[in-house]
Amino acid sequence: MGFWDGKKVLVTGGAGFIGSHVVEELLRRGRGVRVTVADDLRNGSRARLKGLRAALRAVDLLDPADAKRACRGQDVVLHVAGRVGGVAYNVAHQATMFRDNFLLGTNALEGARLAGVERMLVVSSACVYPSEASVPTPESDGFRGAPEASSAGYGWAKRMVEYQARAYRDEYGLKVAIARPYNCYGPRDHFEPEIAHVIPALLRRAFAGENPLKVWGDGTQSRAFLYVEDLARGLLDATEHYAVGEPVNIGTSQEVTVAELVAMVLEAAGARPRVVFDASKPAGQRRRNCDGTLAKSKFGFEARVDLREGLRRTVEWVRASGVLRRA
Repeated sequence: MGFWDGKKVLVTGGAGFIGSHVVEELLRRGRGVRVTVADDLRNGSRARLKGLRAALRAVDLLDPADAKRACRGQDVVLHVAGRVGGVAYNVAHQATMFRDNFLLGTNALEGARLAGVERMLVVSSACVYPSEASVPTPESDGFRGAPEASSAGYGWAKRMVEYQARAYRDEYGLKVAIARPYNCYGPRDHFEPEIAHVIPALLRRAFAGENPLKVWGDGTQSRAFLYVEDLARGLLDATEHYAVGEPVNIGTSQEVTVAELVAMVLEAAGARPRVVFDASKPAGQRRRNCDGTLAKSKFGFEARVDLREGLRRTVEWVRASGVLRRA
């Protein structure tokens, strides 16, 4: 019998980008698993759950009472919900990003504790790391220095929730996995201008025919981008095999510069604009990539989908879904 077979599992933010893929992966690997999605549908969408066997409950996790009710009767809580944004949004809304992500995390943890949930996943972020972190970045750098300035509100919130998760392990015996994902992308992503991350933002502008295409930063900053199906697999593996209250990176070793990324995105989209880099604009951390040694050693996680293939699949979904009207 598999770990997830017959389990009652709550996925917070399950109607969102990452959450919907977590739901899909749960249904794929758990025989008789009963999945409930708790989502306020502000960033989530019922359409992301189309065809998936999951009960959707409208829940405001910023309300502690709502969080407690959502957790009742669950065997496992996967806390995927979060307020997300691109670089520009994060810079302009540091207080909002801290407040909402901290409250979402603390309410989910307390709701799970009060409901007697035995096991939980807390999805943190690579944004906990400082700009001066060593690269590839080990988990031990997560509380060294301050989070990178452009996403400090988000990064500090995730640090606080990580601390709370470990404290709940120590005081209450909660089995809790803490995952730090890196730069996720793929089908069902957020394409709205205010909250889109780099890949969906570039795709939206490419399909809109923007020319010249202006990109923040000088193009030399680098990132490693993880396909969302790989992330969903890693999150469930961490929950099953590493619920020990210690953080683990979930990422890929395939690192590219932003200039290389832009070229790959445009190639996948079939667009050929002139690209202009604006070094006067904030570009986030200079280099970001994780050390994946711990995830590989503890539960055998490695990314399976390389960036070109992931972009191809994402563009294929964009065209089929009509999310970008000129696709």
